[in-house]
Amino acid sequence: MIDSVSIKEYIKTKFDMDLVGIAKASALASEPSGHRSEDLLPGAKSIIVFGRALADGAVQAMFRAHEDKKIQAQSSYAAYCDDLAPNFLLINDTFNISSYIEKEFGAVAMPLPFNVQQSMVWDNYPGKFFADPYGQGMPLDIYKAALAAGLGEFGWSNRFLTEEFGPRQMLSAVITTLELDADKPFEGKICLGESCGICAKLCPTGAIPSHCSGCAAEKNVEGKSCAVAAINPRSCTVAALALRKEFQGRVPVPDLIMNNEPSDGELAAAFEKKPINGLSIEHYPRYLCERCLVYCPAGKWKERFADTGFTKICQ
Repeated sequence: MIDSVSIKEYIKTKFDMDLVGIAKASALASEPSGHRSEDLLPGAKSIIVFGRALADGAVQAMFRAHEDKKIQAQSSYAAYCDDLAPNFLLINDTFNISSYIEKEFGAVAMPLPFNVQQSMVWDNYPGKFFADPYGQGMPLDIYKAALAAGLGEFGWSNRFLTEEFGPRQMLSAVITTLELDADKPFEGKICLGESCGICAKLCPTGAIPSHCSGCAAEKNVEGKSCAVAAINPRSCTVAALALRKEFQGRVPVPDLIMNNEPSDGELAAAFEKKPINGLSIEHYPRYLCERCLVYCPAGKWKERFADTGFTKICQ
């Protein structure tokens, strides 16, 4: 058996990762056909999950946009937490880690695409935003692999939480035929559940129901079960894609949908009317809502944001 500890330490050091864990390839054996490790890579033995924390300074830029209406601050969050830097850097890292596994150990390594939670392109609708990666065309649920690899758990918002950073990190993964000692699935508790409810309270369109609503679902991996909100993806889309003026960012948008629970037809009609711009990689105005990420109290949020004066909302 290859020394898994040394490999994880190498990935952390060489590739400057904040989080590294290893899951058995069989950990996702109960996933739908076509989305299991061996469906994607015959002979798969392990899934290496790794990630990097988002910079606190870039995260707090969203407080300025939300709380002070300094919309230009969204540019920092967009570039360094959403669109560009973490995506492109992690894409390169994922490829290089795959190459390292193949060259160093003679195994086969498959780099995985990631970051569905920031991807809401219309040609994949009815993608479930971050609540359903397979609806968005992702081959493997990296967050479930991260839970199996011991990195954290799902929060009520459906975002993946770690003890170190809450939901404020970006994760990627590599499936490999290399047999490694797997970490134990995460067994702790990070999400405060009903005693918190911040993600539901701050969701501007009510896409995240409250705990008392009874609108719950479950994420299950290797005997670990996490209760999550049964998110309304259409409601989420209204804000995320800036389908009315109150959700516009740096680019003004018209009022296209005035209710928070549109039908598929209403969404399709609204999207056809959206203006085109060159300020994002998707080329249309959207709104970096992200309240369930920036305001989640997990990951020492109070010490890093509230106590420093970065946010005016003290939970």
